[in-house]
Amino acid sequence: MARSEAELIELCLNGDTGAWDELYRAHYARVRRIIGFRRWGFSNNEVEDGIQEVFLEVVRSLPRFRGEANLTTFIARLARNRCISHLRKKTALKRGKEELGYVLEEGKGDEDSPRALAVEEGAGPEDALMGAHDARALVEALEQLGGDCQQIIRLRYFHQQSYNEICALLELPLGTVCSRLKRCLLKLKGLLDKQQVTV
Repeated sequence: MARSEAELIELCLNGDTGAWDELYRAHYARVRRIIGFRRWGFSNNEVEDGIQEVFLEVVRSLPRFRGEANLTTFIARLARNRCISHLRKKTALKRGKEELGYVLEEGKGDEDSPRALAVEEGAGPEDALMGAHDARALVEALEQLGGDCQQIIRLRYFHQQSYNEICALLELPLGTVCSRLKRCLLKLKGLLDKQQVTV
């Protein structure tokens, strides 16, 4: 017998992994259609990444879900918002670093003289120090995870492997890779939350 939406949400919030899998299966196709809509212009890897980001956002946002709309509408809105946000980031990257810098002229202001861009790259000393602390905490948290979780997180985020590449490397179906990565990221987040680290 199919669970009601309210029952499914309650089970998810109580940490029932079977309920999370059911929610994922129930909404995967719709999220894929939204993110894979060709007018967005996303590559296959961007679509797969986007789907996972939406479901991670569902995990983060579900405790705040008030039921003002149904869950399908809520998740569809998260997917559309993610698409818009990703397009904005892509557009900003296309503008290039020159918009962040200012022009230094060589010579004495001659119009034909070469120009150099002054762009501040990298983090300041405080950011670098915080980054080093967070990086150490992340490595320690990864060491506490099991081998499977370490492997899949390293492949995805350290080696920048696409979901399809991970499927091929681990000889696993896409659904298994996605649910395992989601579960492992939740474990990692729990460990980092204990150390008060935001990654």
